[in-house]
Amino acid sequence: MHVHIGSQILDTEPFARAVEAVAGLGTFAVYDLGGGLGARYTYEDHPPSVEEYLDALVDAARRVLPEDAHVIIEPGRSMVAESGVTLYRVATVKRGEPAFVAVDGGMADNLEVALYGQRFEATVATRVGGGDPCHLVGRHCESGDTLSPDVPLRDPRPGDLIAVPVTGAYTYSLGNNYNGALRPPVVFCQDGEARAVVRRETYGDLLRRDLR
Repeated sequence: MHVHIGSQILDTEPFARAVEAVAGLGTFAVYDLGGGLGARYTYEDHPPSVEEYLDALVDAARRVLPEDAHVIIEPGRSMVAESGVTLYRVATVKRGEPAFVAVDGGMADNLEVALYGQRFEATVATRVGGGDPCHLVGRHCESGDTLSPDVPLRDPRPGDLIAVPVTGAYTYSLGNNYNGALRPPVVFCQDGEARAVVRRETYGDLLRRDLR
């Protein structure tokens, strides 16, 4: 029995209710209770801890599932989302209220905003925190190509690096070549050391499947 109740859930109560619901469907050897535990994408998000999530599932499972059942969980987003940061280079800044800050990426490398309405925070990498609200937008000539609306950025300028945290889940798997965009590299960093694990895509890669 495999359960999926949604994604980016910020409360433990729906998970316990899901276990209770499937208990009424019959007896099974394996219950995959799925995922859905949310991550902290924004300052307003306050997801349960992994411990609180497990307590809710285990308590419900002990109450209503068979004692010898094998229970599987899939808390992937909560484990990897905060491990990823995406870096963009500012291409142009259009001053106004709000300012529009355009970068060298967008909906091809982070489709979650356009697809799910997911909110991301951002900061100028060399001037972290503070600043005036800006619309951080991409380069794909689409009205929906917004990475972060009304995100505070401190004096953004062309050439600056913009850091968008909590991009370790789904952004890579949703990456695409919309409007001929090339997918960025992936770099692992630990203890001051960095190593590339996925190389930057080239136009040769993009055209390789074309039949001439």
